[in-house]
Amino acid sequence: MSSNSIDNSEKIDEFTNNSTNVLTNVESAEEKRLLKKIDLRIIPLVTILYTLSFLDRVNIGNAKLAHLERDLGLTGDEYNWALGIFFLGYVLFEVPSNIALIKIKPSIWISTLMVGWGAIMTGMAFVKNFSELMAVRFLLGAFESGLFPGVVFYLTKWYKKSERTYRISLFFSGATIAGAFNGLLAYAITNLDGKFNLHGWQWLFIIDGVMTVIVAFFSYFLISDYAETASWLTEDERKLAIDRLRYDGGHTHTTHFDKHQILQAFKDSKIYIYMFLYFCLLVTLYSFSFFVPTIVNGLGFNTVISQLLSTPPFILGCISCLVIAKLSDHFGVRSPYLIFCLLISIFGYAILIVPNASTAAKYTAVCIVGLGAFSTIPTILAWLTNNLAGDSKRAVGTAMVIAWGNIGGVISAQIYRSSDAPAYKTGHTIALSLLVVAVIITIFQHYLLIRINKYKLENPELFLKGSNRDASHLGDSHPSFIYSL
Repeated sequence: MSSNSIDNSEKIDEFTNNSTNVLTNVESAEEKRLLKKIDLRIIPLVTILYTLSFLDRVNIGNAKLAHLERDLGLTGDEYNWALGIFFLGYVLFEVPSNIALIKIKPSIWISTLMVGWGAIMTGMAFVKNFSELMAVRFLLGAFESGLFPGVVFYLTKWYKKSERTYRISLFFSGATIAGAFNGLLAYAITNLDGKFNLHGWQWLFIIDGVMTVIVAFFSYFLISDYAETASWLTEDERKLAIDRLRYDGGHTHTTHFDKHQILQAFKDSKIYIYMFLYFCLLVTLYSFSFFVPTIVNGLGFNTVISQLLSTPPFILGCISCLVIAKLSDHFGVRSPYLIFCLLISIFGYAILIVPNASTAAKYTAVCIVGLGAFSTIPTILAWLTNNLAGDSKRAVGTAMVIAWGNIGGVISAQIYRSSDAPAYKTGHTIALSLLVVAVIITIFQHYLLIRINKYKLENPELFLKGSNRDASHLGDSHPSFIYSL
């Protein structure tokens, strides 16, 4: 037998001996107490940050109802282009931002980005024309780009794979809560119309922007970087927090900056499948989030009622996120729940397309879409991060998927056009079609991962061929790493 085969056998034996540490999902009483402590310090803060981010991103939809188009002299599809340009800045800077986050402390990087987009949000209140609006929306996207992929990666530095869906759902629920109360908040703020010679939409941008800058200042001091440096953990808690992630990652657990892992991310085919899947989901989610007041308005309600009726779909989305996440984490699978949520949204859009459906039926359908659409995002992101090993690959792979998906934001801004009012059949049809494609991609990815897992179990030496002694550089390609389904 060759020396290489002997080395590979030793690696496999080492994995087998340690497999109980790597794969166990049983929590001790000490770990449960630690988890509650981490939750209280990490989740509320990142939820607030993402809530502000989402508010600053979608409040332009409420500004439209407060006569933004009229006051800036926007014509044709210029409003839609102002929505879409945000995502160009967002997409271009997501991967570089997450690479920077590997090197720079989260408390510094995330807080600085927040100061930037809060200032830009405030400045957007004073744009005078379409060109200025486009420039400011691009910059807003560039600065906001680092928060969402950054927080998703940041959570993987605190939580095991079996804990991530629920935690991602908790912070992502900030977006659904923001969407739920954005209409109410926007209605209250835009009533300041005329104060100090400012329009209602200007007050909306100013107040949202100033709130972000204030929270950003405190976040410099409140964001806990990593367990290794968290002053609020005791020595025993700190050791447990570090060790549990090391055991959860097994041979694939690496925390240093690794150029090889970054290259692996760009060569990994399953990441590209996740990219196209996430794209389909985000076209639907963003078009729904941006245009739900407009869609409800198209059902025959006036502007004020449309703002208020935009709230329930987001509340239902928030509840759905948390319920699906709990079930997904409990049973340790992602794709079946993702498909279930997609089918719920497909049903909602199918009702919206029916020409003779009553107003009550169509509004119910809007709520059904919200029930399914929002819960798809934390589910796919947990599925993605669970299947990427090594900090550098996970950071870059997460940013790649979210960046590509956000190209869908550009498209989402174009599918609901004024010329299609009030039924918006074209927009609903495009969203429904993309959700059907998402179901197909999810099924394909599910069976692809089953096949790779089977190969790893049947022929682990194939994956270890040519590797060094510990093979840690292999990341999730290591035979000890079993992909989550």
